[in-house]
Formats: sequence, structure tokens, C-alpha cells
Amino acid sequence: MVNEDRMRHTFEDLVKIDAPSKGEREVCDYLKKKLRALGAAKITEDNNGSVNGGNSGNLIAVFNANTEGLPSIALTAHMDCVENCRGIEPVLEDGVYRSKGDTVLGGDDKAGVAAILEGLALMKETYIPHGKVTVIFTVQEEIGLCGSSSIEEKYISGIDFGYTLDGDGAAGSAYTAGPSEYTLDFTCKGIAAHAGMAPEKGTNAIAMAGLGISLCPTGRIDDETTCNIGLIEGGTAVNIVPDRCVVHCEARSRNDEKLEALVAKMEAALKEAAAKFPEGSLEIKKEKTYDSFCIKDTDPALQLFRAACAEAGYRVTAGPSGGGSDANWFGTKGFPSLLVGVGMTDFHTNRESLKVKDLYEAGDLVYHIIEAESHFAGH
Repeated sequence: MVNEDRMRHTFEDLVKIDAPSKGEREVCDYLKKKLRALGAAKITEDNNGSVNGGNSGNLIAVFNANTEGLPSIALTAHMDCVENCRGIEPVLEDGVYRSKGDTVLGGDDKAGVAAILEGLALMKETYIPHGKVTVIFTVQEEIGLCGSSSIEEKYISGIDFGYTLDGDGAAGSAYTAGPSEYTLDFTCKGIAAHAGMAPEKGTNAIAMAGLGISLCPTGRIDDETTCNIGLIEGGTAVNIVPDRCVVHCEARSRNDEKLEALVAKMEAALKEAAAKFPEGSLEIKKEKTYDSFCIKDTDPALQLFRAACAEAGYRVTAGPSGGGSDANWFGTKGFPSLLVGVGMTDFHTNRESLKVKDLYEAGDLVYHIIEAESHFAGH
């Protein structure tokens, strides 16, 4: 049922448009034209066209219900790509898309965007009964879910549940839970001194940080909890005792009690280290960047997804994720959203690839999600 030529052209058009985080304007304008052509009743760009200093707002389009009693659903994906996404040349060989050059492919998340557009086109062409469909294309997902965290809630009120097309795995793959996350910055402060002439006059901030790191939990803590020490900045020259070192970390868990306990252990480790450097000091900055989400087996979002997969012939695989996505913030902002696979592999790297079969099936599944709404009258 998918128009394969149309879907390939849409995907290729999208990945050829440069869309780094904070630079989504061109792809946003492209999508506005597509949504108008599909007959959206209302198209809005929130935050006065700029989120977090970027050149575009989140794009929200509404397709009014044509049948009463059906749920109001959202279909979401993000417009931006990780860096190294400029000048992408997609190449389709042996049924697989890859980038021609030293760039990512951009299937994360242009595959999700293309799937939504194709599902909407099929919805219009087949005149199926459907409830209200709200399409949300967010900005700046890749740099901290900035778009979904900033979305104006007036544009998403009344949505019963949604689907965030931004996961790995073929059609039928879904992620029913995702973790909360903290980011932490530990700034170790020491005293600068000449490393050869008077090292005893200095207090080594890097040594303080190193001791703290050695005491800090890291890696996989348990099946739902992780911790990563990801970036260290410090020192000015090899002949100067460093007076400053910053350790950037993150902690995630799908269990909020475990997360709070882990963050407390991380703070205690750095404080213990700092105490051994009495002439130094420690500053801690922590921020909870997003809350966890959880879709239960009995939730309508998963029930409708299972019904759509059954009709389309896709095997359902559902389980938790260790990553954050816009689904986290949509749950916080007012509607539960199931994170759905669109086939991308090795995303965030130059090895990224996407089977064209998975692309087609992602679009087909979006259509079947909308079509399966008729089974949920009065739900």
C-alpha cells in the first residue's frame, strides 16, 4: 500500500537538507509545505519560531477527526540530526541506505519524519475513519530534548496518547519505558603553581578530580540504572599545577529511587576526594534533565499499537529503553507516548544505515495505527 517511490523521494529530500540542532529552519519550511499539501487543518510553529536560541520552533499540525468517538492521537518525530550532518548524500545500494561521504545518514530521525508523512498521505488517499491526529515535529532533540521540553502545552492539550517515531528496530518494535536522567558537573578547584619550581605551593585540581572519579560508581549499575563519567576539562599547561578541573557526568534509571541514591553516591565520592585537598574546594551543579516514562500493557497506546501490528502482519517486540527521547517529555507535558522503531541502525555514527524495507514498513505501520483507531471507538 505504501507508495515506495514517494517515500524514497521524501526521505532523500529530507536527509539532504542540513538540519543540525538549532538549525532546523529549512527542514521546518519543507515540512510546512508537505503538511499543507496533505490538508492539515492548522499548522503552527510554537515559541515564536525559536526554541533555545535556534532558528525554528516546534512544528505542530492538526488533522481534524472525521469520525466521532475515536481517540485523539499524536504522531511525533524530531527534525534535527547529530552534528556531522551537513552535506549528506544518501546512497541506496542492495536495499540499504548509507551516506556517501563522511557524514551520518540522518535516518535519526528523518526516517521517523518520512514515515509519518507517508502514513498521513495514505490516510488521506484511503478516506479511512480517524480521530483527531496531531503531528509534532520537534527541534533540538539531539542536544537534550530541548524542543519537547519547551513545547507550548496549549498545542497538545486534549491528546489521549501518542507515538514517537524515533527508535531502532524494525516495524513492530516499541519501547514501553525510558529512564529519568540527571546531568552533573563537578568543578574541582585547586591552587596554581609552577610545576617545576614550586609544586608544593599548588593544589592539583586534576588529582582531586581523579581521586573522586576512582571513588565514583560508573557504568551499568543494574538492569535499569547506568552512570557515565563522560568528559573531563582541566589544566592549562604541563608546567603549571592545575587549579581547575571539571568532570561532566550523567546518571540514568527507570527507577527514581535508585536514581536519587546513585546521584547521592556520586556527590559523596567527589566530596570525599575534595576533603583530602583542604586548600581546594568543590562545586557541584546538578540538573534533572527529564523524567522517566512508562507505558503499561493495559494502556490504550500499546493496545492500539498491538492491533495495528496484527493487522499489518508485524511481530510486536516491546520492552524498556536505556535512552531518553521526546517520549519522556510528552509524558511529563500531558500525554503518554510510545517510542516506536523505524529501522535505523548505528545512528550517531558515520556507519549509520537504514534498510529501505524498514523505511517502507515504518510508513505502513503509521497508516495502520491510524486505521486501527476505528477499533477504539469510545475507549
